[in-house]
Amino acid sequence: MDGAPVVLYFEDDASLAGLVIDYLSTQGFTCHHYYEFPQNGLAQLRQDIKQPVAVVLLDINMAGKSGYEICELLKAEYLPNNVPVVFTSGLMQDEDILKAYAAGADDYLVKPVVLQTLQVKLQQLIKQKQEYAESAEQISAAMKMAFDAMKNSSELGQILRFQEAVYTTPDMKSLARLLFDALAEFSLQGTLVVPGADGHDYFRDDEQRTQLELESILAARAKGRLYSWKQYSFFSYDLFTVLIRNMPIDDEERYGILKDQICLLLNGVDARIKAMRVAKSEAEKKKRLTSISKVLAGLVLEMEQGQTAFSERFESIISDMETNITAEMAQFNLLEHEEQALLAIVSDALSAATALMQESIANEQQRKTVMDNLLLKMVE
Repeated sequence: MDGAPVVLYFEDDASLAGLVIDYLSTQGFTCHHYYEFPQNGLAQLRQDIKQPVAVVLLDINMAGKSGYEICELLKAEYLPNNVPVVFTSGLMQDEDILKAYAAGADDYLVKPVVLQTLQVKLQQLIKQKQEYAESAEQISAAMKMAFDAMKNSSELGQILRFQEAVYTTPDMKSLARLLFDALAEFSLQGTLVVPGADGHDYFRDDEQRTQLELESILAARAKGRLYSWKQYSFFSYDLFTVLIRNMPIDDEERYGILKDQICLLLNGVDARIKAMRVAKSEAEKKKRLTSISKVLAGLVLEMEQGQTAFSERFESIISDMETNITAEMAQFNLLEHEEQALLAIVSDALSAATALMQESIANEQQRKTVMDNLLLKMVE
């Protein structure tokens, strides 16, 4: 379908691939499926797929190149930077998952994959990558605007240096310090507030803190992108607000120029905060995935051990029955009451075996429910 997200899908299990392709097609995706990496390599992919790939879905164990090798090759020579890669595999060891991420994976789903979970994952990854690309475009547009508007100004270099440095800031404190240093080049004093459900990150260039200022900044967020009162100007974005405390209100021309320059600086701050949020979310997701994988591996081991114990108990019951029957048969010419005793032994053994079987089925169903709930939590 025109405009449908394109999924590049590698899976050597034909029945599984058929189920996934049929389901994703009903959800608005277009799938290009390969049982293994084409012999003609990337040239074959470019010939087969004319639309941009939105997401890659990769099995690990396949004939020829493994999923790890395919991911590295696609990332290096075929895919744009914003195309996510999702691994699907029955391998659940930490080393398998970490190896997938090292190869360039954005997510890892353990088989058997719930189709609804897969669809949600793909949509989330595509959306995140699009938002990240849009942020990069905003930065590029902001830098072009700065160059066009101030190419003859010495302040151009200051803004460009800030835009370059903002990419390397590791945390909010470092980002705030970089912003305050840039504002100081314009003789401006600032405060940065990042609201949050569990508290607000509050940074001020002189490292002071006043509750009244914090409350004023939070209140100003409801007044739009730019709100001014006397020499105070509040610049509010989705994720943060910056207060400039000493705007030159007596110099109208300079005041107007500074507002534009501050917006250029803050576009870079906005993009960096969004990128840090995305990186934090990805790190938490990978950590949660690893934890869940350990739990699932433990459950599988427990199920295997339980199955072994079940087999041993079942064999013991049958063995006891055979022993008792042999003992009764030793009497040979059985009387009626002796035959009844023999039948009772057989009946008791079968009842015990039936109860054990029912217990095993109940335990397996309980473990399956736990595993299904854990898999659902991976998309919350």
